[in-house]
Amino acid sequence: MREPPAPFYTLINTGLGEDPAVVVVNTALRSYAGRDAIPWHLRIGIACRGLGDNGTPTPEELEVVTCLEGLLESSIGADGNAVFLARITARGERVLLYRVDDPEQANDRLQQLLAAPVQLREWEFQMEYDRDWTLAQPELDLPLQDFRLN
Repeated sequence: MREPPAPFYTLINTGLGEDPAVVVVNTALRSYAGRDAIPWHLRIGIACRGLGDNGTPTPEELEVVTCLEGLLESSIGADGNAVFLARITARGERVLLYRVDDPEQANDRLQQLLAAPVQLREWEFQMEYDRDWTLAQPELDLPLQDFRLN
């Protein structure tokens, strides 16, 4: 796989419908010439338990979710197989988006984590072949637009 660009993170406070949303996007991928090397789109959804009045995780909940996120990242990102695309926190859920080179390796590692007897939080994942990066485009375009997510 071609070396991905050094990440450049853009923080966006926006909304998902009428609910607040915080999005972090690796905007360095907007102009990445090696997109064909990571054609798989991985979405991981983590259910948050402790929520504040606006539906976003409490500081205590963010600690737990961030810990789980680190575990997931270290597992699928091992050997450079996955590149972080975006993180969306809204409506009691944290969604992690990655671009993946070898889907079988990522699937195997995620299945191992799901099989653990104790889970920090409920989570699930979906992976789809997305050669044209159509599934990644909404997040990559978000820093350029001034509108709320649907």
